[in-house]
Amino acid sequence: ELMTGGFYEPILPSIPDRDKLGQIALLNQYLSDRFGASPSGLWLTERVWEPHLPKILNEAGVMYLPIDDTHFLYAGFELSDLTGIFVTEESGLTVRLLPIQKKLRYLIPFGTVEKVMTELMRQAERNPNGLAIYADDGEKFGVWPKTHQHCYDDGWLEQFFTALQENSGWLEICTLGDAAQSEPVGRAYLPSASYAEMLHWSLPPKAFAEYEDFEHWLEMHGQMEQYGRYVRGGHWRGFLAKYEEANLMHKRMLAVSDALDKFIKESPDRTDLVDKARHRLYAGQCNCPYWHGVFGGLYLPHLRAAIYENLIEAEKIITESERRQVSRKNYDFDCDGHDEVVVRTQKFAAIFKPSVGGMLLELDSYDGKFNFSDTLKRRKEGYHWKLAKAKLDSQQTEEDQTASIHDLVLTKELGLDKLLADDWYSRRGFVDHFLPQHADIDLFQSGHFNEEGDFALGRYESDKKGASNIVSLKRNGHLWRAEGIKELTVEKVFYFADDSDVFSVNYCLYSERDDIYNIRFAVENNFNFQAGHADDRYLIYDGARKENSFLDSAAVTPNCYTTIMRDDYRRLAVALALDKPAEVWQVPI
Repeated sequence: ELMTGGFYEPILPSIPDRDKLGQIALLNQYLSDRFGASPSGLWLTERVWEPHLPKILNEAGVMYLPIDDTHFLYAGFELSDLTGIFVTEESGLTVRLLPIQKKLRYLIPFGTVEKVMTELMRQAERNPNGLAIYADDGEKFGVWPKTHQHCYDDGWLEQFFTALQENSGWLEICTLGDAAQSEPVGRAYLPSASYAEMLHWSLPPKAFAEYEDFEHWLEMHGQMEQYGRYVRGGHWRGFLAKYEEANLMHKRMLAVSDALDKFIKESPDRTDLVDKARHRLYAGQCNCPYWHGVFGGLYLPHLRAAIYENLIEAEKIITESERRQVSRKNYDFDCDGHDEVVVRTQKFAAIFKPSVGGMLLELDSYDGKFNFSDTLKRRKEGYHWKLAKAKLDSQQTEEDQTASIHDLVLTKELGLDKLLADDWYSRRGFVDHFLPQHADIDLFQSGHFNEEGDFALGRYESDKKGASNIVSLKRNGHLWRAEGIKELTVEKVFYFADDSDVFSVNYCLYSERDDIYNIRFAVENNFNFQAGHADDRYLIYDGARKENSFLDSAAVTPNCYTTIMRDDYRRLAVALALDKPAEVWQVPI
């Protein structure tokens, strides 16, 4: 049975309604063209459900979707109630819900075939005409760690299908579509939810660990079966609060979607450009790097780069037909209640955050389709405490071989817990530091240096009246010195040109009241060229490439005028040129 969904597998509630309809229509068209199919069921990406979905799904022609029994339990249903299909609605527009059994999701294929059949027999004896609904990701049948050997080499899957055939006298197998045609057993209004693990992962680190502790306490006291339904984590959108990098990517996607919608209304005859841009936008909505759970997700730079590449290309497609003058807009880009400054030229898109250090949040190259500032800060995760007891892959026991990925605690090397760090500021561009005299490159890399100023996280005022090609930021701040608190002003002014791949910044530091000496002023810039130890990614200082010039190496270069970071694979480079020599620290994060 072929089912529809978002063509590029977005988290449906996270994208605009027009894109929900467009993504589903695109997959419907694909299935029709390739297979002559007209699907009526939808596979909901990561089963992320929100109560407003029935209306838009109904409008998209969706009749039914499988969704976790966990969602029903959160709404107060009993497991014994979930033996049929349910109807839900929004504004009177309905869809049918098929409750997926979590117990079967965990037994198949991680339990023995005998245990699976015993569970199905138990349910059949209790309710001979009921439904036992199973639907899950295909990755667990060969892609997840050790599952290929388990399912195929060890014969689990063949044994399972054989058991289904041998028990066909009392066990009938049907498609989800056939099941959806059966008489509904009731109405259901479900809360915002996903599968339990996803809601757990979305929690901040402290709550993440406390959630685990509480579940463990319930299990130890034999209370989990009765009260477990009342234990739930957060909300998928919590990832956008937990990780500002995910939020920035999400808001970039929304901005491109709005720009495309505006372009369609203003240029309805440019269907050639619209189709190209729409595909790139939809590809930029793929869910994988917008969150983080068991797998890398947000932490995988190539996934983030793919999202930005598609979003930047979509924006370029709908703007390159017009000559772009430098534009500057002040508005709340990241939806945190504070205005950002967004600059666009023919070459760049740049986003500054005056409310937090006046830092450069994003620097996109339209020609390279690349976000140079696509970096991650180091942070605590709720699972970090497990690293101390993690096993090497080679140390797995026979029991580990078929454990669910939700239960495995594996590591590629021991001692990773000693490498953990927690950055107190975002690793972006033009972050202004005032370092103590004793701080060296190692202390800076650790993040445990004592900042003397209040500029890295402080609010800068933005001049909104100047020319559109200028971003002027100013902060009247303070330094904490041994001789007392000193007042200091930092001004930084960025200059952009219409059709140039160069922009400049002028810094001015002054104090109107205090005499301040021996300042160690450092401007931090972070760039992500992904491959830390590749021959085609390297740095050049004052025209010379050092012997150890890899991006993952640490280095101090005194009296330096120019620093160039090259990516020969993508044919990209970033060059920093100073009007005065300075000591340059190269620090991998």
